[in-house]
Amino acid sequence: MPRPNWRDKGTTSSKQSASESKGHDSTIATLSNVIGFLDTTKDLVPLDVAKGVLSTLSSILTTVKNTMQNKDDFTEVLDRCEKIASSIKRSAYGRPESDTDPSLIRALGELKGSVDSIEKTIKAKEQRALRYRVFSASVDRESIAKWREQLDSFLRICDHELIVHIDMEIGNIGRTLKGMDMKSGEPDREPPPAPPPMFFGRDDLVRDAVEILSRQHVVLVGPGGIGKSSIAKAILNEDSIVAKFQDRRFFVRFDNIDASQITFDTLIGRLADVLGVKPTHLSVIKAYLAADNVLIILDNAETFQDAASGSDRIAEAIDELGALPSVRIILTTRNRRVSTNLRRIVIDVPSLDPSAARETFTQIYGTNGSPAIIDKLLKDLDFHALSINLLAYVATENQWTLDQLSRAWGKHQTDLLEVGAGKLQSLSVTIELSLASLSIKQLGNDARHVMQVVAFLHQGINEENMESLFPTITNICSILDALCRLSLMYRKTKTYGMLSPIRLHISNTHQARNTHPLDLTHVRNHYYTQLDDGDDEGAWIATEDANVERLIVHDLSRGSEQDMETVYEACAQFFCLLQQHKPRPTSLHIAILANTERIPHLVDQNESSYWKAWSIYKLGSLAAQLRDYREAIVLLTTAKELFAFGQDYENAVWCLEEVAIHHLSSGNLSAAEEMLHEALNLRREYSILSADDEARINLRLGDVMVRKGRLQEAQTLFTSAREYFDSAGDATWDCQGEAEWHSGNCAAARQHFETGLELATRTNDNFGHVWSLRWLARAEARDGHYMKARKLLEEAFAIASKGNDVHDTCRVLWHQAALASYLGDFDCARDILRHAFGEMAIHGWNSAETIAMTNDCSARNEFFAQDYEKAKEIFLGVVNSSDELSDFELQTRSSRALGEIALLEGDVAGARKWFSKTKSLCDETGIHPDFLYVGNEHAQLMEEHDGWESYLEGRLPST
Repeated sequence: MPRPNWRDKGTTSSKQSASESKGHDSTIATLSNVIGFLDTTKDLVPLDVAKGVLSTLSSILTTVKNTMQNKDDFTEVLDRCEKIASSIKRSAYGRPESDTDPSLIRALGELKGSVDSIEKTIKAKEQRALRYRVFSASVDRESIAKWREQLDSFLRICDHELIVHIDMEIGNIGRTLKGMDMKSGEPDREPPPAPPPMFFGRDDLVRDAVEILSRQHVVLVGPGGIGKSSIAKAILNEDSIVAKFQDRRFFVRFDNIDASQITFDTLIGRLADVLGVKPTHLSVIKAYLAADNVLIILDNAETFQDAASGSDRIAEAIDELGALPSVRIILTTRNRRVSTNLRRIVIDVPSLDPSAARETFTQIYGTNGSPAIIDKLLKDLDFHALSINLLAYVATENQWTLDQLSRAWGKHQTDLLEVGAGKLQSLSVTIELSLASLSIKQLGNDARHVMQVVAFLHQGINEENMESLFPTITNICSILDALCRLSLMYRKTKTYGMLSPIRLHISNTHQARNTHPLDLTHVRNHYYTQLDDGDDEGAWIATEDANVERLIVHDLSRGSEQDMETVYEACAQFFCLLQQHKPRPTSLHIAILANTERIPHLVDQNESSYWKAWSIYKLGSLAAQLRDYREAIVLLTTAKELFAFGQDYENAVWCLEEVAIHHLSSGNLSAAEEMLHEALNLRREYSILSADDEARINLRLGDVMVRKGRLQEAQTLFTSAREYFDSAGDATWDCQGEAEWHSGNCAAARQHFETGLELATRTNDNFGHVWSLRWLARAEARDGHYMKARKLLEEAFAIASKGNDVHDTCRVLWHQAALASYLGDFDCARDILRHAFGEMAIHGWNSAETIAMTNDCSARNEFFAQDYEKAKEIFLGVVNSSDELSDFELQTRSSRALGEIALLEGDVAGARKWFSKTKSLCDETGIHPDFLYVGNEHAQLMEEHDGWESYLEGRLPST
């Protein structure tokens, strides 16, 4: 990649023209890519109706590419076409029509009618243009939007119906775990919430919902404070529900996070947190849920329906989870508009009936006084559950008689009630009545300020932070006690919080008033000081992360230019703490990158800063930790350009080197090599190349060269690096063993592995110890010493399992299973791989990558056992997973294996297609065709599986 010219800004007009031209070229390139994807998928699927749909879509896009003037307007339609092809490939590949869900065939038939109609219109436009000798045509945006909606409609149906063909890793893990006693390995998580302490008049609703859950999902709809969450908690604790779902009952709250903080990734992170799993991908959650019956309550679902970004993907994810046979979902929401396509029954939650309302009121207030006055008040409240609670508590707190309560209510109703058709006002009136009570008035404006802060911090406030959050309020404890007595706030495990309906009222009414604006000065000082205190005390972030994130989002959107350095510094420190104590996705990239989509624009506005670059760098590091390499590469590249603009070339090159590492991790060797050479050149250009830097980069380049099959270059690079590290007294950097091995110098390689083992034993380097043992085991197996190989792997597993790296532990298990498969002990291999799935469950489902690799080993075992159908099915699931994970190496190996299976089954055409895809991936990434298994010896196929070699040499039989 050529080094960007950071100094030459150019003119605005030329930039705009270049940008427009670049955008147009990008659209044409994307059109070409999608057309190619449609054509490839068409050849892979056996269903005639699917082939017809894909062929017509390809024809439409080809016409758009060649004829339409307004190509850019088709971007969203283009995206839908690609999604449709992916859905069809995922669901129909390898399945004859007799084995395909009839609902899918019906849906495809309906789609075929729609796309035929679109093609007819497009072709008519083209013909009209040609008739008048015009070489381009256009379609109005309204028509394009209509077509997009038609395709969206199919995707909704398709995604719901196709989920029954969930990726193979889910069924594989689910079947594995069902037969295992995982109680001791269940990840830590909060128990399901207890039933509501006061619950009157809702038994019929609970009974109906429980009955519906036996066959469909449930949506509880109603205004805030009507009692939806209480009903959901009662369902969660109903006897038959407890018996069926046991401890796999989950209550996922969304009332303690703002919609601006919700993205697809943060929603997945929140689900994972409640489930007690550690995913980097939706497939990990699906795998966990598929293992046994699960009930999930998504409380305050309107929060993620109004997400900051990715609402369509969120809806699709909920659909996927809900389509699992083992899963039942309850949504509670204020909105009747439910964006998902779950097969659900909507239950409208009504107000309490008069009898239950009276029982609720008297449970708090008592029975003294006129029933007629009580009934009149309850009727005025529209029998609204939360309003009744608030009214009863304010009457109790002020020791009002019913007559006094009636007069107070009447006054506030007159002062505050805004008449609106169908608009419920009782909650607003009761909240204001509570705030006007004597105990709150005596506390002055301080009580209002406390409520404003708590309404802003959705996660609540820890009682240990009171003095820091409210340093000027001396009676903070009295205020909190008073607010809790009136039920305007609640206390739970040392945290003070606020119910969502009350928080919305305070935010919408009191924080908007100019007389009482929201003052976050002390909140900002408290959290930013804590972030700046260093990493030693950073564990607090695990319980207050959403509060900090909300504050930073607020400050990024509202802070002045001179404040931005402080905000970006806090942002970078926040990411550091998340990495250490609670790795999860965040929504902050939306706010941080709001003006950083194009670096030249950023430079023109002179908005660059060290801390902005550093915050983007740390966000990229967090993405890499979560194994989202695509996102990590984009963020680190952005950070690199920002550092370079600020002439901080040292950090710019560090970003570049990390990008190279992530390209290497995902198997994109060509990109990794390019980045590493650019890093070397920049270090030389700016005189920041130390001997240590050069040796470190040479090691990385050597690793790339081994995988690219350029072994002599790898040896030269490794020798150069080793000479430096030996002279520096660092003997840990010996990477030549692997290069010697692949060069055929097995004796020399063994010497390196044995030296590495001695050094790792001496320095207590567990990772190096395990690595050396695995390679020595491979050497023993190559020489036919299988018992020695097994013993070495057993020793490696004993060491690896003591650590917390489940991927390293599983890697040993993969090697053990591969050896068992090679020796023909397929049942033993299956047992070992079940153990690997168990390790993932015990350690909290470390990553989607680990699951995909384990399935790759499982597919290989079934391939060797000659169960080709099962092997194909699992390999296809791995191909889909590796595509989503951007793991090019895994995708390349699985494609090659599918080609070998096709050839063994006599399907030469199918073999040629898979081998062609494998070769294409090799060309794209730089992976050498003879070195597909470097670093992944557990995935090696047998020597007799020589179809790939025959393809490369042009010796495949003709079709």
